[in-house]
Amino acid sequence: MDGVVNSIKSLSKEPGQLYAQLSLQTNVLSQQSAQSLTHALAALNPVQHSLGYLVLLEARGGPATPSHPDVAFVNLAADFIRDCDESQIRIAKEQFVSMCRKLKEQLLLLDSPRRAVLPLRTALGKLAESTTLVTPLHADLCQVCVLSKCYGAALPVLDLEVDDVDPKKTAMTAKDFLLFGYYGGLVYTGLRDYSKALNMFLYTLTAPTMVVNAITMAAYKKFVLVSLIHAGSFKGLPKHTPAAVTRSTKAECSAYQDLEKAYSKTDEDLHKAVNTHSQAFQEDGNAGLVKLALSARTMRAIQKLTQTYLTLSLADIAAQVGLGSAAEAEQHILQMIDGGQVFARIDEAAGMVRFLEDPERYDTAKVVQRIDAQIQQSIAISGRLTDINQRISCDKVYLNKVGGKDRHNRMEDISDLGAGAEQMAYQFNP
Repeated sequence: MDGVVNSIKSLSKEPGQLYAQLSLQTNVLSQQSAQSLTHALAALNPVQHSLGYLVLLEARGGPATPSHPDVAFVNLAADFIRDCDESQIRIAKEQFVSMCRKLKEQLLLLDSPRRAVLPLRTALGKLAESTTLVTPLHADLCQVCVLSKCYGAALPVLDLEVDDVDPKKTAMTAKDFLLFGYYGGLVYTGLRDYSKALNMFLYTLTAPTMVVNAITMAAYKKFVLVSLIHAGSFKGLPKHTPAAVTRSTKAECSAYQDLEKAYSKTDEDLHKAVNTHSQAFQEDGNAGLVKLALSARTMRAIQKLTQTYLTLSLADIAAQVGLGSAAEAEQHILQMIDGGQVFARIDEAAGMVRFLEDPERYDTAKVVQRIDAQIQQSIAISGRLTDINQRISCDKVYLNKVGGKDRHNRMEDISDLGAGAEQMAYQFNP
């Protein structure tokens, strides 16, 4: 290992040559003991020798085993992510992503997903050359935020407009992109921002593919349930959804299709569908979302009453929306008032509810600022779309594909994401 350390030090100003040399020694490094690699790392400066340090550290992180979590590796990796030189680690993108994921796996073994949030968010920022670029670590960050229920910690990344998927810059794969849409959707679902959650799930559902996998199916199930919660109905998938996805959802997600059909029917039909498929919802980890969908249906029925009545008793509300008691109706209304879904005042002594007008007049400086910010954001997005369209229209690969015999299949080609069909068929445990 002394020779490797000396090479790293002597070639620190020639990163391309150093990486080529270290790549030839991958097998040798993988056979070294953790103690030997730790000793070698101690002889290097993680800032000055970031590239070499990364390669050795990635080799140092072995497979995660439940009986022997590697706390020493966790500390080394977290410190390195904080201190490393981003220009050097981008030369070894695959190793950097691998090292970050080994850190994540070790922390999951330690039942400490929250400890992975800050290192992964820092690593993501160092790997991405711009904020519009999707990286493999986007999915990992969202995953640990979901597992730790720190949903808001992912927002500094998720709320940025991303429109660039470039495997050459980030080592991104098709699986990474699918997981980004899935876990990003879960983050927004946890925050009750259902509109953005639906948009994230669509990333996964509409990604070009010819081979459907478990991630896509899991995203579809969440998409149906969140659609019911947010809009009260499921309008189907967009026209640009790959045909393979549309076919597979019809064949494999019958429980969710039965639920969305019953959702617009009577209470009896809806509860029958829920009870019939309760085991499937439980096994998919979606029982909680099903309950939220049922609650949202009740709240939507209460909202309709505000269009007809100014004053109504809690008992009458319970009877009209199918609740068991006036107390249950009061609980729902209080939740809706707290969430801004309805404006009302409850007279507990009389058991009456008085529905009020929306107090917001939408004429304040704050509202004007919000509208202006959205206009500026729309202008920026329009400019980026124009730029993307120009780049695509001049791309030789795209032009050849448009003019080729497979023109009608070009939207089904997953090579656009830098992955072959064989990479799409894998198992997934949401």
